[in-house]
Amino acid sequence: MSFGEAPVNRSEPVETALRIADVLTPYLGARAADDVARHLCARHGIVDQPVDPAVRSDLQETIRKGLLAFVDPGLAHELARRCL
Repeated sequence: MSFGEAPVNRSEPVETALRIADVLTPYLGARAADDVARHLCARHGIVDQPVDPAVRSDLQETIRKGLLAFVDPGLAHELARRCL
């Protein structure tokens, strides 16, 4: 697995936040990526269950839109996909 590449089949909330932070760190820095990941998991209700497919889709879109301020649209789409 390369840096920024998310491992598959992680669905617990802490692991989801860690995965998001791992993917975003090279683009946002470690602290900002961790803060964003924790905030988004809380905002989308990822607390103690696997990520519902509808929530997953919504979270990916939120991440994609947020990344547009930092990277080009194609990379934003790819990073959002890698996060989940």
